[in-house]
Amino acid sequence: MRNLCSLLILLLFGLCIIFLMYDVTSFAGKYIYPLDDAYIHLSIAKNFALHNVWGITEYEFSSTTSSPFFTLLLAFFIKCFGNYEYWPIVLNLIAALFLLFSINTIFKTVSNKTYFVCINLVIWCMPLFTMVLVGMEHIFHTLFLLLSIFYFKKYSEYHLSKDFNLLLLFSVLSIGFRYESLFFIFFMCIYLFFVEKKFFTSIFLGIISLSPVIIYGIISIQNGSFFLPNSLILKGNTNDGGFTEFIIRVLGNGYRALSLLALFIFLLISIFKNKKSGWFDFLKSNNIQIIIFLGFFLHLLFANFGWLLRYEAYLLVLFVYALKDFIEDILNSEKRILRFAFILLLALPVYFRTWTMFEKQTLASKNIFDQQIQMANFLKKYYNQSRVVANDIGAITYFTDIHLLDTFGLGTAQIAEIRKNDHGKFNKENPQLRNFVYQYSENNSYDIALVYDSWLHMPDNFQKVGQWTIQNNYISGDSKVSIYSIRPDGKNGLIENLKEFRVTMPKDINIKISD
Repeated sequence: MRNLCSLLILLLFGLCIIFLMYDVTSFAGKYIYPLDDAYIHLSIAKNFALHNVWGITEYEFSSTTSSPFFTLLLAFFIKCFGNYEYWPIVLNLIAALFLLFSINTIFKTVSNKTYFVCINLVIWCMPLFTMVLVGMEHIFHTLFLLLSIFYFKKYSEYHLSKDFNLLLLFSVLSIGFRYESLFFIFFMCIYLFFVEKKFFTSIFLGIISLSPVIIYGIISIQNGSFFLPNSLILKGNTNDGGFTEFIIRVLGNGYRALSLLALFIFLLISIFKNKKSGWFDFLKSNNIQIIIFLGFFLHLLFANFGWLLRYEAYLLVLFVYALKDFIEDILNSEKRILRFAFILLLALPVYFRTWTMFEKQTLASKNIFDQQIQMANFLKKYYNQSRVVANDIGAITYFTDIHLLDTFGLGTAQIAEIRKNDHGKFNKENPQLRNFVYQYSENNSYDIALVYDSWLHMPDNFQKVGQWTIQNNYISGDSKVSIYSIRPDGKNGLIENLKEFRVTMPKDINIKISD
């Protein structure tokens, strides 16, 4: 019965993937990722595989990726099998199958109806189809962190060396794919140190697990960048902006985490429902639930939520794992009102996560096609090896060979240094940043700029010659991209290129070109 159920769910999952890909292909002619970030991974992987340069362009190092292992994996496949833009989907489909297989194994002790609820929560509320098609590292991260916690649970119960070795392996892999795993590994170490009294084991786990962060950080520093990836420096929620700003960002995270509210409430109930006489007995009987709760709390404080639900997708799977016995008790309860309330609350993640992504995912791909892909096509045709100022950098670097000055800072360390305390906010009149863009573009003979004016007011010597506006913007940083000529003698040529190129652009893009 369970195998048949799994097969039917897997078939429906596959049909969903095919439908969403076809929906995008129908207007784009090929599948387009719903986030430009996927092309950032591809760009770095391409440059590392083909030019031995770990960077967003082939000309210099940049610590742009926040998932070194995923980028390395892409680079390996590009090196061995060719530069194919759909490697992320292929790899994510493989990872998704391993994730579902792992869940099937880990949940083998629960009843069929509990398994049915849990596997559907993972596939449709993660949602797994989005994580496959977004072309990012989140399925790998979820898989390896789930296995880390699973083998930590086994080790804490049986203290077998083979379980600890697997815990070490999966901890290193999970952190290498996303640094948020540190939140959970940290509390595993705390538990082993203070509750299990395994002092050496705890310290050893912490040191080995940190190795990807330390090694990548040393390489980054040696190449003139930060210890942490630029994306964490620029997007992470730290307290550099003051306590009030920190709290505002945390509250914003809490609002964006509402899709996990029902499972979070269930997790709290399951922890305090399992009462024990002493603190140590309480901690031992709830160790997984408490570690996941505390890890979620640190994510709430210092990481992000949102952007196609990808940042918190792994948390949903961890919640489901922590709640499998609780769900079993609810579904076997004789109290109908309890079962009804449980199903009703599960409607929250179904609405916020499943329905939202069915509604918005294709729109996000349409936005990327109309904006980032068109910018890449324009640059490829007219400015393939030119020096370009930009602030959304994935597709334009993957599909071209441009030199780049990134005014957001992901691909330019000097700008990341200037913006590191902005926490993702945009002070478009930032005089220090404007002056740097002016001096750098002037000293290095930059040609054109394709930027969001709402992110930064360009230097006065930049000549604005046009603007593209996309419709129904959902995912892009702004609906309007402004095009500037930086070299005085390049303005007329840029205008002519824009006039020629707009004939090939989608008809629903509004294009204004200076006379």
